[in-house]
Amino acid sequence: MVLVLSLAGGASAAAGKLEAGTAGVVILDREKVAPGEAYTADGADIPAVVTWQDAAGNTHSYLPVELLAEYLNIPVFWSEKRNSVVLGVTMENAELEGHVYPGGEKPANPSEPELGQTVGPFTEIDPGTVNTQEGPTGIDEDRTRVQTATGFTTGGAYISENGTHIVLTVTNNGQTAVSCLVGRDRVLGRFERFRTVDIAPGETLTRAFVIAGGTTEEQAGFTCIVRGAKASDTADVTVSLMQYK
Repeated sequence: MVLVLSLAGGASAAAGKLEAGTAGVVILDREKVAPGEAYTADGADIPAVVTWQDAAGNTHSYLPVELLAEYLNIPVFWSEKRNSVVLGVTMENAELEGHVYPGGEKPANPSEPELGQTVGPFTEIDPGTVNTQEGPTGIDEDRTRVQTATGFTTGGAYISENGTHIVLTVTNNGQTAVSCLVGRDRVLGRFERFRTVDIAPGETLTRAFVIAGGTTEEQAGFTCIVRGAKASDTADVTVSLMQYK
């Protein structure tokens, strides 16, 4: 079990009192794990808190790294090279661009999203399954017209308490294809993405996503980026981004 020291001080097996799984965890005034409950990591129940009281009576608490990383939306992995737990993006775990393609050109993106793909608390679904008749519960963009050579970015934090669905609509008003990239922003540098979809001139793309229950604001950063399919192209688009029940 990977543990992180949450209070200053070391733990020694030679003296003091060790307890596992008796305390709970509260993060940002929200109860994450109740006292005595286990925390599930990789399909196994493990102690949520290990407390150590040293010979001087000072109490030190240790939490699983996975617990904090999950709640605070931080990428975490184990580095064999460094023999270390690594939080955040490094050259070892970064998703790098710059592939070499046959013929020298990157192939065109598909024109349809991948339904059922899940990124963090969001899952892409058929837009026809979303009830939009009662109107949105939140609006980030309402038929916003943009002309840009560098790309247009929009989004926000979407939690299920405000509505369980996100609907994104992009109309390509230009003469060249545009790309629609959506995903989740993560703390300390990583962007988790859904399938990037190209939109032909004159076409409209609608994408919808369901939000998992219990999603916190720290986990709920949803971002949409619209730009020319080719770096040299200017995008001329109309964008709507709304939340529904």
